[in-house]
Amino acid sequence: MAIYQDIANTLEREIRGRFRAGDYLPPESELAERFSINRHTVRRALDELVHAGMVLRQHGKGTLVLEHSLEYRIGARGRFSESVQALGHDAKATVIGRQTVSVDAPLAAKMWVKPGTRVFQIDTLRSVDNQPVTLISHYLPTAHCPDLFEQYRGGSLHAYLEATYALTLERKQGLISALLPTAQESTLLQYPRNKPLLQVRSNNLCTRSGNLIEYSVSRSRADCFEYRIEPRQNLITEGDELL
Repeated sequence: MAIYQDIANTLEREIRGRFRAGDYLPPESELAERFSINRHTVRRALDELVHAGMVLRQHGKGTLVLEHSLEYRIGARGRFSESVQALGHDAKATVIGRQTVSVDAPLAAKMWVKPGTRVFQIDTLRSVDNQPVTLISHYLPTAHCPDLFEQYRGGSLHAYLEATYALTLERKQGLISALLPTAQESTLLQYPRNKPLLQVRSNNLCTRSGNLIEYSVSRSRADCFEYRIEPRQNLITEGDELL
C-alpha cells in the first residue's frame, strides 16, 4: 500500500472516532511532521478523503470535517439504541404514531402472518445526538403483547419487550433497499426529498418460541449510515434458509 493511502486510512479512522462535523484537521505542516513525510504526500492523503466526501478544503481556513456516516451493523440482533450507543453516540426514540390495524394480504405476506391478523402499528422517530436520522414502523401481533399500547412510551422497543414480556428477538430476515422520502418523511428527518433513504425491512422472531413478534420497516438518512452486514456465525443446518 502506498504511504499516502496508509495515511489516509489512519486519518479516516481518526475522523470517525475523534472528530465531529465542523471540526478542522491539523494543518498540513503538522501532519507532515507527525507522519515524517513531506507535505506533497500529506496532500495526496487528504485528496483521498476529499474524494470520499469526508473533508472539504477551505482556502485560508484548513481542512473541514464534513458530516460522516455511522457504521451500523445489520446482524441477528436489531436494537437501534444499543447499536448506536456502542459507537459512542446518544440515541433517542420518540413515539410519533400508534394504531391497531388488521393486516391486508400484501402486508400479511411480508409479516409471515395470515391476512386479517390484528397488529399494533407503532411509528417511532430515532435521533442520534439530537439529530433525527431514522423513522421506524413497527408491526406487532397483538396476541403477543396485549398491553403494549398502554405501556410503551419510547426508548428501545426490543429492550421493553424483553423486560416486560420476556420476549428476546432475533432478526431472521432483513431486506435492504433505497427509496425517496415522502413529504412527511422529509420534514420529520429534515432531509431533502431528492436524496434517497436507506430502507431495511426486518422479520424479528422470538428466540425461544420461533414466533414472529415484530415486522419493522426502517427508513434512514443515507448521509448518516453505512450498513455492515454480519452473517450469523453458526452453521446452517438442513432445512434452514440462507438469508
